[in-house]
Amino acid sequence: MRYGFCKEFSTPMKTEVDYELIKMIKEAGFDFVEMRAMLVASLSDEEFEKLAKTLEELNLDCDCSCALFPRDIRVTGKDIDKKVIAEYIEKTFTRLKRLGAKKVVFGSAPARALDEETTLEMGYEQISEITREIIVPACEKYDITVVMEPLRADACNFINTLSDGMEVVNRVKSDRVQLLADTIHMMSNKDNYDDIVKYKDSLKHIHIAELERRMPEDNYSDYITKVLENLNKIGYNGTVSFESKNGEGLESMKKALALLKKQF
Repeated sequence: MRYGFCKEFSTPMKTEVDYELIKMIKEAGFDFVEMRAMLVASLSDEEFEKLAKTLEELNLDCDCSCALFPRDIRVTGKDIDKKVIAEYIEKTFTRLKRLGAKKVVFGSAPARALDEETTLEMGYEQISEITREIIVPACEKYDITVVMEPLRADACNFINTLSDGMEVVNRVKSDRVQLLADTIHMMSNKDNYDDIVKYKDSLKHIHIAELERRMPEDNYSDYITKVLENLNKIGYNGTVSFESKNGEGLESMKKALALLKKQF
């Protein structure tokens, strides 16, 4: 098992790297930091080199990266520009490979949300085509796997449940496109936690957070307990990240990591 911490919701710094948080993630004992892909892509060459050097000096890996697309690069609807997507993916995957990333989370609610003119079937066709034609070749080139992230309905109107995520996986039909389970989205959607078992062969990454992005450091809700039981049932031994706030900081993060490790 590889344990990580995602920077997404634990820092107000969205357009620059929070190096103090990265150092805290290392000190807390995590195996890797989950960087935001669109942040990594937006850095100047100088800033990216600083990030790569910092992770190397800390001996902190970056197994996974979240938030693949920024809101201005559309993957559904009438404003899709495949050339822009291809150029962005090439730059982003080049940098993520340098950081050692093996997985990239395809959440990206603003980029994939359906507009009024795009039907559900059109959305699935568009996102599957882009993934198959542009993302999969880049995955093969850089030895990266994309994991589809179902999002809660109040965050995005498209691909909300694990079965929705599997719809894309099944349409693309590539080993480079797999599934992610995120507990806060599953809880919010009242998703069936037994789907963890149903889709075990495609499940390649887990995000842990209680409702309101609370980091569980003392105990788990009944729902997350059931998710963890199912992960144990299927013998899950992949990557898992906290995509949450970080409580009171370092000591909270240490407690949360220790609690999670006990479950496996």
